[in-house]
Amino acid sequence: MKKGVKLTTLALAVFSGLFFFAPAEANAEQNMLMQSANQTKKVTGQVFDELGEPMIGVTVAVKGTTNATVTDFDGNFSLSIPGANATLELRYIGYKTATVQASPAKKAVVKMELDNTGLEEIVVIGYGTVKKRDLTGAVTTVKADEIRATPLPNPVEALQGKVAGLDITRSSGAAGAGASMQLRGNRSLSASGEPLVLIDGLAGSLTTLNANDIESIEVLKDAASTAVYGSAGANGIIIVTTKSGKEGKTKVNFNSYVGINGWSTVPEMYDAKGIFDLRKQSKIAAGTYTTDEEVFNPDVYAAYMRGESIDWADELLKTGITQNYSLSVSGGTEKTKAYLSLNFSGEEGQYDNDNYRVYSSNIKVDHKVNKMVNIGVNMQGSYTYKNSAYAKLETMLIANPIGSLYDEEGNINPFPIAGDQSVVNLLTNNRKTYRNNNHNFNVYLNPYIRINPMKGLTFESRLSLALSYSKANRFNGIGSYNYWRADALADGVTTSGEASASVANTFGYNYKWENILTYNFTVAEDHEFTLTGVSTWNHNRQEYSYSSSDNLTANEYLWHNLGTGQNQQAGSSYTMSKGIGFVGRVNYSYLGKYLASVSVRHDASSRLAEGNRWDTFPAFSLGWRISEEKFMEGTREWLDNLKLRGGWGVTGTASISAYQTQANLAQSYRILGNQTLVSYNYPQQIVDPNLGWEKSYNTNIGIDAGFFGGRLNVTADYYFTKTKDIIWTKLVPVTNGGFNSSSQYTTTTNICESENNGLELAITGRPFVAKKEGDFSWTVDATFTYGKEKLTSFSSDDGSTQYINGNRILKEGEPINSFYGYKLDGTWKTSEAEEAKIFGAQPGDIKINCADIQRHVNADGSVYYTGFDPEGNEVTYDINNPYDDQQAQQVLGHPQPDWTMGLKNSFTWKNFDFSVYLYWRYGQMINYSMLGRFNTSASNNFPTYFDYWTEETGEQNHYYPALNAAKDLNQMDGWSGLTFVDGSFWKVKNVTIGYTLPKNVLKKIGAESIRVYGTITNPFVFAKSDLLKDYDPEMAGNLDYPLTKQMVFGVNVTF
Repeated sequence: MKKGVKLTTLALAVFSGLFFFAPAEANAEQNMLMQSANQTKKVTGQVFDELGEPMIGVTVAVKGTTNATVTDFDGNFSLSIPGANATLELRYIGYKTATVQASPAKKAVVKMELDNTGLEEIVVIGYGTVKKRDLTGAVTTVKADEIRATPLPNPVEALQGKVAGLDITRSSGAAGAGASMQLRGNRSLSASGEPLVLIDGLAGSLTTLNANDIESIEVLKDAASTAVYGSAGANGIIIVTTKSGKEGKTKVNFNSYVGINGWSTVPEMYDAKGIFDLRKQSKIAAGTYTTDEEVFNPDVYAAYMRGESIDWADELLKTGITQNYSLSVSGGTEKTKAYLSLNFSGEEGQYDNDNYRVYSSNIKVDHKVNKMVNIGVNMQGSYTYKNSAYAKLETMLIANPIGSLYDEEGNINPFPIAGDQSVVNLLTNNRKTYRNNNHNFNVYLNPYIRINPMKGLTFESRLSLALSYSKANRFNGIGSYNYWRADALADGVTTSGEASASVANTFGYNYKWENILTYNFTVAEDHEFTLTGVSTWNHNRQEYSYSSSDNLTANEYLWHNLGTGQNQQAGSSYTMSKGIGFVGRVNYSYLGKYLASVSVRHDASSRLAEGNRWDTFPAFSLGWRISEEKFMEGTREWLDNLKLRGGWGVTGTASISAYQTQANLAQSYRILGNQTLVSYNYPQQIVDPNLGWEKSYNTNIGIDAGFFGGRLNVTADYYFTKTKDIIWTKLVPVTNGGFNSSSQYTTTTNICESENNGLELAITGRPFVAKKEGDFSWTVDATFTYGKEKLTSFSSDDGSTQYINGNRILKEGEPINSFYGYKLDGTWKTSEAEEAKIFGAQPGDIKINCADIQRHVNADGSVYYTGFDPEGNEVTYDINNPYDDQQAQQVLGHPQPDWTMGLKNSFTWKNFDFSVYLYWRYGQMINYSMLGRFNTSASNNFPTYFDYWTEETGEQNHYYPALNAAKDLNQMDGWSGLTFVDGSFWKVKNVTIGYTLPKNVLKKIGAESIRVYGTITNPFVFAKSDLLKDYDPEMAGNLDYPLTKQMVFGVNVTF
C-alpha cells in the first residue's frame, strides 16, 4: 500500500475534526436562542389518520429544533414554543411529513396523509442513515410487522423469500436448529457465505433475539453498501435495529404464542409382511429360494410368525410443544428514554429428550445530558439450553421392521429380536443413558456517547463488548444405543469403551471500539453533503478446554466424575486476532435528483502475514431520480417515483485461522535405544508468506419505480461479482518429501477466481386499498431471484483445471462445489438386452448416461457407440469392444438454486386479517441418501414407492434395478448415482388468520391494541421429482431430523 493512499484514507476518517472549532458567531446565535427560549408558550393539537382516527405516537417537533413531543392515546399533544407562534413538523413512519402553523390561541387539528411511496422512510446503512429516496445502494428493508407475522423461534426464518438475493434454508427439524443464509451465491471455497449480522451496530446472532424486540432489518447486498465494513462485509450485511423507548406514555407490550410441532412426512416403509415378500422375491430371482423358513434366520422368522412388526417412524417421532412469551416496557421523558424486554422461547422436538430453551433480555437507555451531549447503553443478554437427541431416523427406517421393542413387563428390549444383535433399539437412549446438551451464555454491552457541538456535526464514540461462555456435555452411558452396538453383554453388567463422557468449555471475549464523525451541510441551498469518517478497532480472544474418559462404571455421575473412567484425555487452546480499519465516505445530493456516494476503507487483519495485512476497499454509487425531471411532469398522475441506481465496490475477506500465516516448530520425542531424545519438526501446514486478501469486485445496477399513488412499487437489481485470489488449502507435491509416510504437506494460498451474476426483483402491489376503516384491502408482496455462479480460473494440486473430492468437484466453468458422479437413465429395458451388453449389463441393471460417447444405429437395427481415447483417436464401442462406463462420471448439478421466489398475499376486512405465504426454490440438486437405500437382496428396508425392475414390467421405465439376492448393488456400476435428484420444490410456507379487537372494546379495558391469531407453518410441500415422495426437499438430503409442520395460536397486547 502506498504511503499517499494511507494518508488519504486517514484524512477522510478524521476530516471533520476541524469543524469542532466553530466560529464565535455560532456561539452568539446559540446564546440568543437560549434567551428567547425562556419566553415560551404552550400550543395544543390533535392528530388524525387518513380514516379520521386519532393517531398515537406521532412525533411533533418545532421545525429546526430538537424541541419535540409525541401524541397520546387520543392523538393529543401539548408543546412549549418560543414566542407567539411556531412551525410544527409532524412525522410518523408510513406517513408523509406534515407541516402546520400553530399558536397558543387556537388548537391545531392535523390530518396525516398516508405515504404509500415510502420515499420518506429512514433506511439504516453502514455508519448512518438515509431517506429511502436518497438511497443509491442495493438495500432491502424488512419491517417489524413482517417479521412478527411468522411466529418462529428463529427470526432468520421469517426473512425467507422476503429479501431478493438472500437464500435461507432450514435443513433440520431439530429443536433450536438454525437456518443457513447465503447472499448472492457462493464466492469462496473456504469462507462462510453467511452475511454478517449487526444488532444495533454490534456483531450478534439473530437466533437468540426475540422477534418482538426488532424494529426493522436492513439487508445490504452490494459492495457499494457493504465496502465500508471492509472484510466484515464480504458476504453482505444484515443490520438489525431494535426497539427504543419513546417520549410519552409508558407502553407495555405482551406477546405470546403456544403451538404444536410435529406431523412430519417421512417415506412409508415396508412392514414385516412386505419385507418378507421382498426378500423372498430376491431369493427366487437368484435361484436360492427353498422354503419360507429360510427367507430369514430362525430368530427373525420366529418373530415374523408371531406377527411382530415395527413402525420405526411411529415409535420414534412424536409431537412437541413450541411456546414464546415476551414482555416489554418502554417510555420516557424529553431527557431519558428506556426500553426493557424479557423473553422466553421453548421448543420441543419430535424425539424424546430433544428440546431447546432461550431466556433473553434487551435493555436500551438513551439520556440527553444537554443540548449537545447524549449518552446511552444497549445491553442484550441470553442463555440457551439445548439438549439434542441421538437422531438416527434413517438408520432405523431401513432396519428390519420385525421384532418387539418392549418385553412383557414394558421394559425396553435392547435388541428387538432376542438372539439377533444386528438391530439395536434406538429407544434405549433416554435421560438415564444418553445426554447431549449445550449451555450458552451471551452478553452484549454497547455504551455510547454522541456529541452535537454545532448544527449538522455529530461525533459518536461507542464501545462494543461481547462476552460468551458455552459448555458442551456429552454422555453415552451403560445401556445406551452406542453401548449395545459395541456388543456389550445383554445383562448390562460389562462396560465398554462406548460408556463415555466428555466436557468442553469455550470462553470468548471480544470488543470493538468505533468512532464516527458525521457532518451534514448544504451549499447554495441545492447541494447537500454528508461527510462521514470512521475509525474501528477490534480484539477477539477465545479459550477452549476439553476433557473426556471412557469405560465408565456407572451412569449416575454423567460427566461429573471423569476420573473414574479410563483413557482420560484433556486439552486446551487459545486463539486471538485483531483488526483495525479507517473509513471515509461522502454522500451528495443535488436537488434530490442527482445522488452520489463515494467511500474507501483501509483495513488490516492480524491473521495475515506482515506485508499483506493491509488492504483498501473502495466503492462508489450514483443515483438519478428521473421522475423529478421537468420532462417527466406529464407522468406525475401515475408515476410516483423512478430512480436509476448504479454502483461498484470492492470487499474482501481473510478466512483463515488466527495463526495460519505463522510458522512454528513442534516439539516431539523419539526413542533411540534406551534414550529419549527431543526432536523438532514442522507442522503439516506449510505457511505461505504471500497469502493475501480474498477480494470481490462487485457491480450493481438497479431501478426503483412506484406507480399509482403507491399501488405498485417495483425494485430490480442486476449484479455481477468477480472474486479474485480465492483462498484454498491444497496438497504440496511430494517432490521434496512428505509430512510422513502416508500424508503430504499442505499449504493455504490464493489459487483461483470465480464469477457470480444475477437478477433480483421485488414487487409490492395493492389491488385494493381501504378507503375507510374496516374496508377490504389486499396487498401482494413478491420477490424473485435468479443467480448463476462459476469458477473461472482454477489450478489443482496436479496442475489440472479440476479437483474431485468424493462426490464434489471444483472445475472451471462450473459452480463451486458442484455434485460429481454418475448420471442415470433408469434401468435397461428387456428390448435393450443387446445394447446393454456393450456396457457389460443386462435388462434390469442400472443404465448410466455416458455423455462422452455418441450412439449410432446400423441399418440392421444394431447399436454401436463412438468416442475418443485420451490421445484423440476415435474408438468404436460394441459387443466386441465393450465400453467401461466407470469412466462416465460427470458434473451432475449444484446445491444452489437457479431461482427462488416468495409470494405473500395479505387481506384485511373489518377487524380480520388473513395472509398466505408461498415459497419456491428451483434448479438445485440434492444428495438424498434414502434413495441409495434400495437393496437388490432386500437385506434392509426401503420406501414402498421405490419403483424397481421386474420381468413383468421390463419394458416400462424404472429407476431401480431388479431384486436379485445374487447381485450386490454396491458392486453394480453407477449405484452411487442413485442418491442425486432434482431438489426443486415449492411450498405453502405459512397461513395466518388474525382478529383485532375493536377500539371501543379496547378503551373499556384500557388497552391500546389486542390481536389474536393462528398460524400454520409448512402445511403443504410439492416436490418436482417423484423420487421425493413424502419428503421435504428443503432438508437438502437430510432425514434424521425431518422438518415439522407447526400450528400455533398467539396474542399481541399493547397497553
